[in-house]
Amino acid sequence: MSASSAGSGSGRITDLLDRAEQHWAVDSSTDDARAYALSARVLYVARLIEQGFVAKCRSFGLATGELLVLEALHRLGAPYEATPAQLRKYFFVSFAGIGKRVNKLEALGYIERGVVEADKRSQTIRLTQTGLTVLSNSSRSGHEQLHRAALSSMCLEDQKTLAALLRQLQQNMEKIGADHA
Repeated sequence: MSASSAGSGSGRITDLLDRAEQHWAVDSSTDDARAYALSARVLYVARLIEQGFVAKCRSFGLATGELLVLEALHRLGAPYEATPAQLRKYFFVSFAGIGKRVNKLEALGYIERGVVEADKRSQTIRLTQTGLTVLSNSSRSGHEQLHRAALSSMCLEDQKTLAALLRQLQQNMEKIGADHA
């Protein structure tokens, strides 16, 4: 599937999804076909970005979730430390899922665990110098460029519009999910 310069419903067929949308509209409504094609396009673009991200992570011997833990700790700023509950907010995954990632990162020496002074029952997870080095190498090897390259064909205004539209879609999907839970 190639990139499309024409948006869904523009009347111009420029890629496989546009052709599929036209065929789907024969058996269902145009609105249903457009909604399905847009969903399929979002999923396809996400998969392409994920494939590039997975390849970069593998080059460092990490799974995507593990690199994301390192990045989350780094984004928090010095001393690059958080509790599992704070990390959970970044990932929307279970504590068990975070625990598995933290165990591997600790075994590799990329993070270290500590104890929260105010509550000895709580632990902290801190990025080590080795972990910082891995992040630095990841950035230099093109990990961050991957994200920029994905948007390079769009001007800044289009990127902002896309972000706003995706945010709106995300919030609507979260609401729909909450309404159906």
